[in-house]
Amino acid sequence: MSLYGRFFQIGYVTRDIDTAVQHLQQRMGATLVDIIHDMRTEAGEQVCIRNLSHMALPGVEIELIEPRLDQDSIYLDALPDGNDDVGFHHLGFLLPDQQAWDSAIASLAVFDTPIVMEGATSKVRFAYLDTRRQTGHYSEIVWRFDPEGARPLP
Repeated sequence: MSLYGRFFQIGYVTRDIDTAVQHLQQRMGATLVDIIHDMRTEAGEQVCIRNLSHMALPGVEIELIEPRLDQDSIYLDALPDGNDDVGFHHLGFLLPDQQAWDSAIASLAVFDTPIVMEGATSKVRFAYLDTRRQTGHYSEIVWRFDPEGARPLP
């Protein structure tokens, strides 16, 4: 396991979540795990993600993000031109517990890696790391702490 956890996810952005889901099912054989239309906080407020989906391929989770175009976010620069395309955005790394989360966060200063967006719900905590200079893409660390409600991991 790396300092940022276990690699488990490839993140893409799209302009049309339903078309992208269909595309990944047909062309890659991905299995739909979930889809959330009109994503909001637990308090009902809009977030910068309009629609979100998770899909499964053997050994990896695919995350599809359709950002809200009227809100500034880290997702907009990676958007492809066409509605039926996806653009690569990030790699996701899963952390098992609070201690691993704290260690990963502490390492960011050592490597001069800024957090560009972070958040939490009652089931998950996440942070996007700006690793574009080193890798050409963002990295996301994720801690899912609701084992009863968590979906199977790849």
